[in-house]
This record gives sequence, structure tokens and C-alpha cells, in this order.
Amino acid sequence: MEQVNIQALEEKFGKLTNDNINKNGLRGLEFDNYPYYAYVQIDKDNEVAWISVGYPNKSDNTKFITSRGIGSESKFSDVLKAYGDNYAKKTYSDFMGSGDGYDVTYIDKEQKTSIKFEFNESDPYSDKKEEFLHYITLKRLLD
Repeated sequence: MEQVNIQALEEKFGKLTNDNINKNGLRGLEFDNYPYYAYVQIDKDNEVAWISVGYPNKSDNTKFITSRGIGSESKFSDVLKAYGDNYAKKTYSDFMGSGDGYDVTYIDKEQKTSIKFEFNESDPYSDKKEEFLHYITLKRLLD
């Protein structure tokens, strides 16, 4: 988590498509580079507070992988092997049409970060019922 440099972020994530300030004064940057998109939230000190990389469907794009090898084609069993079984799991049902799913979150107290993997149970744009990794989100924990 570091000071923000828009040009460097565009080199990593693609074209900046939206830049806004929310009601709490936090800046949100959206980048679109199909087959993935990224959202970066900036705090009031102009430092990255969190980064989320999303995939609209199952993709073989492995540009963004965690240091433990988790990327867009990973399954929950892969996450479990890489990160272990000390996680919090939350299931959800999305009535807006993007599908039902669950997320698992791991917290690293030493690095003061969390990483969340969100899985959809199926691609909402397909009749195929196949779980896929929809988002990976890295957050800085508050002190």
C-alpha cells in the first residue's frame, strides 16, 4: 500500500474509466481492461486503502495472481491449499441477477492486511453451473 501514482496504476490495471470522491471523502478509481477490471480506493492521505480486481466470467487471464498463485481460474480448493483453513466465510444470494456465491477472507495481522476471494456459483450470463473466482480484494486494515 503506497502513495498513488495514476500513471503507474494505469500501467498495471489499464485505462482509468472513472475517478470520483465518495461521501466520506475517499477517492475511488476504476480501471477497465477486459477481461478484468480493477477498483482502487484512495484514503485521505493519498495512499492506497484497497485494491479489488474482478472478472466478469471465468477467464484464463492470469495477469493478476496473488503471491501464492491464485488467479482468475482458481477454485476454492486452490485457495484453501494456498492460504489454509483459517478464514471467515460468508455466503450471499444476489437478487439483482449477478448470481449467488460466497467469499472467504484471510487476515494477516503482521502485515495489517486482509485478502478476500469472492466466488460466484455460476456465470450469470450462461446456463452453465460452474463456480468461478469473481473478485480478489486486498485491503489495508485500520489501526
